[in-house]
Amino acid sequence: MMNSERRSVQNPLATLDLSRFRIDSESFVGQTIELGTRFEKLPPTIGDALLGFLRLQGLHYGKRYRSGIAIRRENLEHGVRQALISMDLGLEARAESDLNRAVDIIAQGDFEACRKRGYEIAFFRLQEMAQMCRAMLLRPEVKFLQSEYQAVSRWATAVPETWMRPPDDDEEELQLVDPKRDYEAYQVALRRLAFLRSIPRVALTELEIAVEARTYDGLLRNLILALALDMESLLPSDVQIEAFRQRCFEEGNMREEVRAKVFELVDRQLEASVEDAEDRMAIRREFEAEVEFLEEVSFSPFKGVFLLPDQPESADDAEKTRVI
Repeated sequence: MMNSERRSVQNPLATLDLSRFRIDSESFVGQTIELGTRFEKLPPTIGDALLGFLRLQGLHYGKRYRSGIAIRRENLEHGVRQALISMDLGLEARAESDLNRAVDIIAQGDFEACRKRGYEIAFFRLQEMAQMCRAMLLRPEVKFLQSEYQAVSRWATAVPETWMRPPDDDEEELQLVDPKRDYEAYQVALRRLAFLRSIPRVALTELEIAVEARTYDGLLRNLILALALDMESLLPSDVQIEAFRQRCFEEGNMREEVRAKVFELVDRQLEASVEDAEDRMAIRREFEAEVEFLEEVSFSPFKGVFLLPDQPESADDAEKTRVI
């Protein structure tokens, strides 16, 4: 009995399924290995060597954070995942996003240098996310980021040292905050908030009070309509919505002069409110996507397309609710 227990303690990686941590072409490490092996700049065993390194990192993490003699499999998996993400971030940073340089770095076999560099990047990203998300939650404009609000609330509780956050009410375990994928999503929320802050506060407040089910894409459509019709308010009437459809669209396309006017105003507002050029282009593409959507549905009356004031509950509806 003691021998079997000792073996389980000494070999905790025996049940760790590394196939769950695929080094695929979506990652920078995966792209590097694919390029290097294709042109025979890396040996065909490089993938196995990297998995072996990740296995050891998982064991190191598991030992560090074990609460007793045994090492929990969840800790091993978290350690492997942390090492893989760190490798990905670190290799891309050291190679300055150049795949050919990355192949040369991997060929040297110093995986640990990449992991360390990536861990530094991850730590500061998670630290930034926690601090900035706490600040974002204090901004009234964040209420228009309903799809991102829960994530922002979670990122605000991230612990940079462990990459974890406390569980929500419907969760039992600590949850991973990914400094790569979650950081990318955080940057989307951050740039959207920067743009929302450029919209006149009076107009946003009017919309916030009148509409409970606020969505970011719905807000962009309201903005497009308001810019096209020279409206100060972001709450269109039924008459204005139909006028927008009739005057600004022809055969499923927004009229060219209307499109030019809308995007001239959008570009001007983005230039004044969003510092990063790539962020400005990303938000402009979001506007373009909403114009395309409006064009697709412009053949019939715009129903359920825009953010509109909530309808007051009728007396009959109130009576039904009370009876139920």
